[in-house]
Amino acid sequence: MKPNLSNTNSNGVDILFYNGVIYTADKDNTIVEALAVKEGKIIFTGSSKDASRYMTDAGEVIDLQGRMILPGFIDSHLHAPGRALIDLYNISLYESLDLESVLKQVENFIQANPDQEIYYGEGFSLGLFSGEEVSRGPRKEHLDSVCPDKPVVIYSSDCHLAWLNSCAFNAFGIDKETDVPAGGVIEKNPVTGELWGTLKEAAMRLIPEQTFSEHQLEDAILEFQSFLHSLGYTGILSVSIASAPPLEAFYKIGQRDELKLHVNSTVTIEPGFNLTEQVELINAMRKKYSSKYHSVSTVKFFTDGVVEGATAYLLEPYSPAAGKNASYRGELLWNTERLTEAISLVNGIGLQVHVHSIGDASTKAVLDALEMAAVEAPAGDYRNTITHLQLVDPVDIKRFYDLNVIASVQPYWHCKEPGWWDVVDYHMLGERAECEYPLKSFFDTGLKVTSSSDHPVTPYPNPLRAIRAGVTRNITAEGSYGLPLLKDTDDPRGLLNKAERVSLTDMLRSFTINGAYTIFREKITGSLEPGKQADLVILDRNLFDLDPLDLESAKVMSTYFNGEIVYKREV
Repeated sequence: MKPNLSNTNSNGVDILFYNGVIYTADKDNTIVEALAVKEGKIIFTGSSKDASRYMTDAGEVIDLQGRMILPGFIDSHLHAPGRALIDLYNISLYESLDLESVLKQVENFIQANPDQEIYYGEGFSLGLFSGEEVSRGPRKEHLDSVCPDKPVVIYSSDCHLAWLNSCAFNAFGIDKETDVPAGGVIEKNPVTGELWGTLKEAAMRLIPEQTFSEHQLEDAILEFQSFLHSLGYTGILSVSIASAPPLEAFYKIGQRDELKLHVNSTVTIEPGFNLTEQVELINAMRKKYSSKYHSVSTVKFFTDGVVEGATAYLLEPYSPAAGKNASYRGELLWNTERLTEAISLVNGIGLQVHVHSIGDASTKAVLDALEMAAVEAPAGDYRNTITHLQLVDPVDIKRFYDLNVIASVQPYWHCKEPGWWDVVDYHMLGERAECEYPLKSFFDTGLKVTSSSDHPVTPYPNPLRAIRAGVTRNITAEGSYGLPLLKDTDDPRGLLNKAERVSLTDMLRSFTINGAYTIFREKITGSLEPGKQADLVILDRNLFDLDPLDLESAKVMSTYFNGEIVYKREV
């Protein structure tokens, strides 16, 4: 193989890596042995023999001893600052595995923080419940038993449902006569008509939004950044779920040269407000908060909810166990005409569209709107994206390719997760749950597929875990469920539609060059080629030599951003 050289008039380089397995993620999926970095840029990739010219004058020479280098990982859909604010200041329930431990955690936090006026928390799973509490959410009486006298608000791990105690309903003026906001659900006891204990989707706006100080937000972003570096990430699409995404915190950290991630941020657009005014405001945010490594590039749309809340929009009705009427299919949160108008406005000023769509009917409607909007908006490179894609009508998969739409998937969920798939997905969908989360079907069309975590919905967004899930379509992190390690990728306990398995190379590209593409930075990062920024991760072993079930066991040894080491594993 001929060495790939750039700017090599001087042999002086800052770092030379050699004697390794370096997956470049270039168009040919080239693997080389050595890589040289100068002033934050890659100037050479090739064999260790050809790299010897740099040995004498290199500032640092690193013998990889057979370890692997990959481009830095890019998560194309997560919610900054992840769990950092929850773990630092609120009731964090992501590690709670049963209702008893959830309530004990709530009680302990309240006892330790007696002066708070309202208690907020996040992270419980509907998989901890049974019967009507799976479809409606947990009852308020559970929280009343540990806190009867102060408001308690606990958001589910997917942040599409809020669980309140009776005091919270009273404090916020919510009762059984309260008007339900469009696109929302106030769950009530089907027998008595009294409040059940949960608000879903747009109804959560009835809860006063928790606020944090500028200092708290910046500290959380920096802690979050360090956490991502430890997992090998060097880029993200930061997706807004609140009315005030942390744009200013990212901007100020960037102004202090403390931002060591490529960050593209989204701002959410709502169907119930003036579309032109919203798009103008988002455009103003783009101009105000852009910096070297941060940009406001994208507008987030919600077109439906989630299966677990019976708010995803389906082509066929939910199963009877969902507790809805026999024809209930969920709700499309935008009518197609208004969605088309909004997409045209967003693309018309050069912003990207990023759509939350869970149900097959929702995704079909989004593709219809994108197709119609393409007639109105000027031709451009918008890289419009649909994310989650739990159920997709097979006839619509090719439409992604035809319309040049990116599929942003969360492979962490592409299995029969213990305590969830049978309790929630199969409960709500029946046999359709066997065909959830297409993956290979998307890759086979040739369209761009990007992988992401939706963190903190996925509490621990280790990309190697997602890569294993995409390759095996089986459960990962077995120990966290109290299960022995899998010995067979076809173990039926967690196997979900193995026909949708993909190759290791497909998964690596989805987390590297494809991720860079979705944040418009593929010319800067995402692959290890001369001229690009030296964003890379060193693993302790070669993934291509591992059994698929061992992929998750690889360890991140160090992470580099722009040629600077930003994480080093303690030995």
